[in-house]
Amino acid sequence: MAKDESRWNGGPFTFKVSDSLEVPLRGHLLRLRLSDGTPRMDDLKVGRKLRIISPSGKERTVTILGHAATGGRATQGRLQTTRELDIVIPSAEAGAYDDRIGIGWRATGPVS
Repeated sequence: MAKDESRWNGGPFTFKVSDSLEVPLRGHLLRLRLSDGTPRMDDLKVGRKLRIISPSGKERTVTILGHAATGGRATQGRLQTTRELDIVIPSAEAGAYDDRIGIGWRATGPVS
């Protein structure tokens, strides 16, 4: 692994949404940039949930459907090195047009 593995033992984490776009026939892609914490890929695998918080403070929970391959394979080493992760969530959970998850929102976890 690229960085000290001992500090990547999980716990609370926060990502900032740096991009958000619809992926036809797949869902909604969120590009996440780690801003705090030391997440494990186990907390970010398919089927896990994240709490999404808007800039105004509204919260909702979304389910991870998959990882996008645009930034390369989603592995612990890649997350530690790049501090970025692309996830796909259901389009319905991304919100309606006027309340759609966008740049500046936050994603926190792990959610039980």
